[in-house]
Parts: sequence; C-alpha cells; structure tokens
Amino acid sequence: MFDKFWRAVGKRVWVNDYMDSTLRVGKFRKPAPLNNPPYKPAITEASDISNNPYFKRDVRRNYPRVAVYSQQDLAKLLSKPEAEKIASSADGAAATSAEQKSPVIPPQSFNLVSVLSTSGLKPYSSSNLPPTPGTNYKYNISPEQEGEGPGQYYPIYNVY
Repeated sequence: MFDKFWRAVGKRVWVNDYMDSTLRVGKFRKPAPLNNPPYKPAITEASDISNNPYFKRDVRRNYPRVAVYSQQDLAKLLSKPEAEKIASSADGAAATSAEQKSPVIPPQSFNLVSVLSTSGLKPYSSSNLPPTPGTNYKYNISPEQEGEGPGQYYPIYNVY
C-alpha cells in the first residue's frame, strides 16, 4: 500500500534530469541558440588592454594632465608669436607645389637665452610684475555665532 503511494508521489514530484528547460523546443526559441553567430567583442581603442589606464577611461573625474614644455618649445613660441595663417584654396595649390619643389630644411634648434636677448622683450619689469602666489581666503566669523559649549567636539562656524 505504501509502495503504490510513494510511486504515485514520485511520478508527480520527480524531476526529469534530462530536461534543461520547461519551454517547448520550438515554441519560443527562434532562432535556436546554436544557430546564432558567435559573439565577437567590438574592437575599439577602449577595449585594448595595453596603454589603456583607468584614468583615461574615467569620465567621472577630471584628473589633471601633466604638460611639460621644454626651453626649446618656449623659444619657438617667443621667436614666432604670430600664428601661421592658412592659405586659401586657390593659393593652397600653388603653395603646396612650391613646397614640394623646395628642399626640406631641418628645424633650427632654438635657445631660450639667445631668443630672449635678441627679441628685446623683457618678460617682467617694474610695471609688468610676475603673478604672485595665491593667498589664503580671509573669512570673517558671523557675530551671531554661538559659543562653543564645554567639551563640544566639532563646533560649527557660520562664515560670511
């Protein structure tokens, strides 16, 4: 009697190990998962592991970037402060053909001391002083400030 009972319970409760899903085979699985093409990750500069540190990808923080200027860079800027003008389209064709005919001249090495001495420009004078370092903000405590209580930690100051 118990044997029939447990057999009936087993038929209703038994888990079929061979069914991986309770969905019918052709009902919702179109196309079948095996027929889909394999996933290929996007090949972009951001997905490359090398030379891709976190601070370059982090858009929430704006990390300061170090800019290094050599004395040659400063000498170039001081010797030619005007920006080069872009030729118009009609003059551009003639300019490019002239540039192709002329031999390539290597860039001269600029020396900051010689550029400053020949330019006659004094970077600073008595009327044009260099910028002073920043000073601390001077604040005044509000006269309505409550006094600190005895043993009070972390007092709050009203600043105006």
